[in-house]
Amino acid sequence: MKTPRQLLSERYPWLNLADSLAVAGVLVLAIVAIWPHSRMVIDLVLVTAIPGSIAAIVWGLTFWQTARVQIGRLKLRYKSVRRSAGIAALLCLPFLLLQQASIYLRGPNILRERRVDVTGLSEPYPKLAKWEIRVVVAIAHLEGDDGHKIEGQLHDALANLDPRLHVTPVILNRTIPTSGRSQGIAHLDAIASVNNARVEALIWGGVKGAAHPAVGPLYATKFGDYPQFGGAFLPGDFKLPELPPDDLCKVLRLIVATDSAEFMVIYEIKFGDALEPLIREVSALVNDPRKTAGWSADTRARMNLILGIASRTSGVELKSKDSLNAAVASFQRTLNDWTRDRDPLEWAMTQRNLADALDQLFGLDWHDAPLHPAMTAYQNALEIYESRSDRLDAAHVQLGLASGYETISHYQPGRENVSKAVDHYRAALAGFDPRTYPDDWGDVQIKLANALRVLAFWDKGTKTLDDAMAANKAALTVYSKQNDPIKWAAAQGQLAQCLIQLGEGTSNADALRQSIALLRQVLDGYPRENSPINWAEFQSSLGDALVGLYELEPKSGSEYPQRAAIAYRASLEVFKLEDDPIDWAQAKLGLGNALVQLGINNSESSYLNQAIDAYGDCFKVYKSDQEPVLWAEAKFGIATALASLGEQGSGVKYLQQAVQMYREALAVLPEDGPAGIRKDIQDNLDDALDALRQRGG
Repeated sequence: MKTPRQLLSERYPWLNLADSLAVAGVLVLAIVAIWPHSRMVIDLVLVTAIPGSIAAIVWGLTFWQTARVQIGRLKLRYKSVRRSAGIAALLCLPFLLLQQASIYLRGPNILRERRVDVTGLSEPYPKLAKWEIRVVVAIAHLEGDDGHKIEGQLHDALANLDPRLHVTPVILNRTIPTSGRSQGIAHLDAIASVNNARVEALIWGGVKGAAHPAVGPLYATKFGDYPQFGGAFLPGDFKLPELPPDDLCKVLRLIVATDSAEFMVIYEIKFGDALEPLIREVSALVNDPRKTAGWSADTRARMNLILGIASRTSGVELKSKDSLNAAVASFQRTLNDWTRDRDPLEWAMTQRNLADALDQLFGLDWHDAPLHPAMTAYQNALEIYESRSDRLDAAHVQLGLASGYETISHYQPGRENVSKAVDHYRAALAGFDPRTYPDDWGDVQIKLANALRVLAFWDKGTKTLDDAMAANKAALTVYSKQNDPIKWAAAQGQLAQCLIQLGEGTSNADALRQSIALLRQVLDGYPRENSPINWAEFQSSLGDALVGLYELEPKSGSEYPQRAAIAYRASLEVFKLEDDPIDWAQAKLGLGNALVQLGINNSESSYLNQAIDAYGDCFKVYKSDQEPVLWAEAKFGIATALASLGEQGSGVKYLQQAVQMYREALAVLPEDGPAGIRKDIQDNLDDALDALRQRGG
């Protein structure tokens, strides 16, 4: 009787064992390349990657004399070891390398992005559909959950959430075991289990690993480019507090609801007070000594963290200072149970959340007291992430620090704080790989460009401004008008602001004309309803460009101040004192400048009086001890309007008031403030004094 091998040899005489193995190897590599995320490929890579890596290390060591000596002591020939290790590495590592290459080539890759053609500015904006949110949360079968009882409780708890939160729970027909293996392996299993499902988060784990009546360990894992609950990428899963099932259902409802609400914030969708009843439920648990008596320090910390994040999210939505203060208190209680030495990643995550809550508190009343403790909290978190080489979380913390220094620069003017903001933005940029996080990378480029543009006010020459323009152009390699029109417009608007600054700083009328043309193209068809704040910022910038061009070429652009006033008033339809005080005051300052020019051109006192009112409104935001440069600019504007009223009329009343205003502006302006502003104020003061002397004042 012939063996199968003999039968195959007779039927296919051209086929030999080496060819068969080669064909099989090619087929396996093809499968790895085509389906890099499949469960079979992931298992194959896990099985081969470890021995392949070890073999590669051994192969490399055979070139080291000390290692050769050790191999000889084992009565082995190093050349044989090198050959065997090399063969093992060649057989095992290609699967890992090919899988990663396939994932990279299929994912976002900035090298393949179409560069934006600035000559195509006139192409229309795409029609942006109204965002519709649907947050799908999958619940896996839980290990040890007899009859799927607890799984059903969790599903029903999520199914009854407020419909404003758009949460849809589903059951994943799979168990992800946690017993008998590391949590890291279980995490990889969880990630792979829903790779092809359209879910935002997965609840998984077991129920019999915690002391009765609590259940656990259970985990919540979010997918995509978003961090886990708590705002951090590490740990890779958020462990749920170990609680009895009924209490766990209340806590899970708050976690999922908060996640959905934060997702809605990104797309500017309102959810009102939907979180408040859930916060009250969980707060009752935290404040009930009968419930908390048996809690571990970790459970207490997680409960306070969850409560703090939810209170902060709801407080921002409702503009509630009480909710934000409650969030800060919750995070501080969390830090009593999680320590830097014992729970470094959890401690760092809490510091980040504390910093963000303090930032949000600042945003409600624009009082700078919370900013400095927020910066300390960010620094605390950064030290942990940098010590663990966690580049992604460190990059997000760097963003928080950069934004904080930018804000502080409004209250402590000078180059130092703006320069620190630039440094932190650059550090954040280094943490985002544009191939895998192109949107984050592009967003940081836009923010860096803005900080550099502000820094250019303090620096001589145009290098800093050139760097700002380069950062905006880098962002435009990621964003296009068709694929992300809002971010594309933001980068183009920043370019226009740089051109305005360049034109004003170097008396370059062409740069100002370019900025006006660019802003008009950006505004033409801009989807205002999707991002009204950006639209208003572009209108305000257009006003700045028109006023700047008029000051350079007053004879050829007599209509510019009128158009500028229209643009500023359009921006003030969106900017409100209570919601956007800094932007509102900036638009008021620009409107005052345009009205002064109109009053001078037309010898019309009504325009000048309107300008004085607009400048006066700025003092509702600008304070001489907090924003001295902007305060001085507003005083300068009032003085100029008063001087013009004095020149148009008789007497010395307005001129005397103008002289007083000029002197007040000079007295407050910092010695290291922008030199151009000081010179302009001094020149106008001298002119007013001359006019006053001529009238005998």
